[in-house]
Amino acid sequence: MWKEFLRRIWAKGEGWVFISHGKGDHWKDVPFQYPSQMDLIVDTIKTSNTWTNTYFCPHLFTKPRRKKDSAGVTYTLWIDYDSPLPHKISPKPTICWKTSEKRHQAVWILEEPADPHDAETLNRKLTYYNKGDKGGWALTKVIRVPETINYKYSPPYQGFVLWDDGPVYKNLDDLKDKLDHQTPDDETQQKQQEAQKLLEQQELPDELPTFEQAIKTYGKKLSKATWDLLETPPKPDEGWSDNLWKLERLLIESGLPPEHVFVIVENSPWNKYARDGRPPEHLWREILKAFDERTAVVEEQSGLPWVGMNTLLLYSERPEWMVDGIWMDKNVGWIAGVGKSYKSVISLDLAVSIATGVPFLGRFEVLKPGPVLMIQEEDPIWRVAHRLQMICEAKGIDVPKLHLGEDSLELNIPGSKDIPLLISCGGGFTFTNEDMINNIEQAIELYKPKMLFFDPFFMLSPGVDEFKAGETTRILNLMKYWRNTYDCAIAVIHHYNKSKEGSGSSKLYGTMAFYAWAENNLFVDRVPGNVISVQRDIKDAIENDKILVQFEDMDDKFSYHVEIQREEYQSKALETTGKDALSKALAYLSNFDPGQKIPRKQVMDGAGLSQSTVKKVFENLEAMGLGSVVYEGTDGLKGAACKLMLSENIKLYKSGGLNPHDAKLTV
Repeated sequence: MWKEFLRRIWAKGEGWVFISHGKGDHWKDVPFQYPSQMDLIVDTIKTSNTWTNTYFCPHLFTKPRRKKDSAGVTYTLWIDYDSPLPHKISPKPTICWKTSEKRHQAVWILEEPADPHDAETLNRKLTYYNKGDKGGWALTKVIRVPETINYKYSPPYQGFVLWDDGPVYKNLDDLKDKLDHQTPDDETQQKQQEAQKLLEQQELPDELPTFEQAIKTYGKKLSKATWDLLETPPKPDEGWSDNLWKLERLLIESGLPPEHVFVIVENSPWNKYARDGRPPEHLWREILKAFDERTAVVEEQSGLPWVGMNTLLLYSERPEWMVDGIWMDKNVGWIAGVGKSYKSVISLDLAVSIATGVPFLGRFEVLKPGPVLMIQEEDPIWRVAHRLQMICEAKGIDVPKLHLGEDSLELNIPGSKDIPLLISCGGGFTFTNEDMINNIEQAIELYKPKMLFFDPFFMLSPGVDEFKAGETTRILNLMKYWRNTYDCAIAVIHHYNKSKEGSGSSKLYGTMAFYAWAENNLFVDRVPGNVISVQRDIKDAIENDKILVQFEDMDDKFSYHVEIQREEYQSKALETTGKDALSKALAYLSNFDPGQKIPRKQVMDGAGLSQSTVKKVFENLEAMGLGSVVYEGTDGLKGAACKLMLSENIKLYKSGGLNPHDAKLTV
């Protein structure tokens, strides 16, 4: 098999080829002359396959060294494709093989030899079009020999060929023509159109936002490095060009459109074009160039996602709330507690809130609503449907209609847009069934959920010892792979260890790897009076206050009462930060009169504070008697708008009778 395969890869070429093998730090490149040493090549593969991972380089070399300057002609292009759906690769590869679960490699074979550097250019285009491994398109890349054993897994994984009868392409132009005539997906098409529009738009737009509008709209997204550049004038010996380019890239990485980047850079101290008396069109064209060249710096020779220092210094994404104070966007974690503590009920309420945008438990705003998938393997479909109907009624969702199948449930509202919540009830999903895992991954790719729920863990992991990290890590890594690949949050419903006392993290049933894996947890305990206490444990946010929920009726109506049990924080660093934020908010609020209701969003923009900070500031101002927090007005399905109604005491601050730095803070 290997002899026939390699003859198709290297075809009529002559020169040096490489078989590489290794394990851990032990790696060896073995050069052979092709085609004269073909039998020796196959014998080497057979031997190395008995104990280690075995790879080959798809193109030939002019010298016995695996370097770019020695690259020879190629009859093959290739892709490293980490996805469970290899049939989506387009144009269809000639040969495709599986190297492990959800990981594939494939080649396009040419009838005519191609220049290696021209082939590398097209190989990159094929990789990016198909969303393959961005570190796997370059010359000298080695890929796994088909049907060899993958020793990176325990037990080792036996690879196999999926198909070897795909089309053979005449030459690079033929393959490129097939690629150019593909219909890209909506996201790719939109990016291509935006890039083309930018390249065509060389003239400065007639209508531009003001500097104030740009800062008000995007100020909260700017990183500290960006603000440092905007607020620091150049020194005589500093490089204006380098810092100007860095500022442009920082703004682009923060998600600003070209027009807003332009007005901010134009008004910055680093605008060398204004310094030199050059027209603003020159700055505009440089910004367009910066947009055109925005690429991450990655290491070409490895499948690992290496990121260069320049990219890290420009990286600006920060943790954001999906549900305010409850769950952060793209976080994974547990909803865990004692038995009969309404874990599944609050999980379902959270799922409905994210899918509809209606506040969680009637109080916690959904800031990033979107589709939700839930795997429910404990409760029967009738119980889930009944709870769902009660929750929708409590949230004011008009006349929900449920479509029930044998093992699935779909929620939508007649006459309105379908609510993107899909639940699989009793479908038999387990993390130990590869077919089920593939089905879930296909659903994730199809529905693009904001959040996944798995309820409960012990029924989804049969045969797995929850106290052995070696057995559970595969499942935990799989869920983080889904999070990293599909940008979704994941919550797993789990139980406490009844024999343990202490915090939720210490009572979590199973290995300590569970808690180490998690980023966002809700630990649920029962307290007297049919009340549950929810303790938040979130790595990127300090939310020490407990949520107390008293359920009044769970048979015919979803009725409950929510209170926040405040706890004071002793951290001086937090206290200083809180006072600075309080001062900024008060300086802005002093422009208003008692009785006025100021929306939280307005204070965020006016004082330049984040949403979570303003939330805490409002709580402090309420405790200080300067106002009261109210929820009134609606914004579509996003729920009640949070506002601060100023009290008469605001006059004390205006007159200097109140110093916020003397206040006792709970921020």
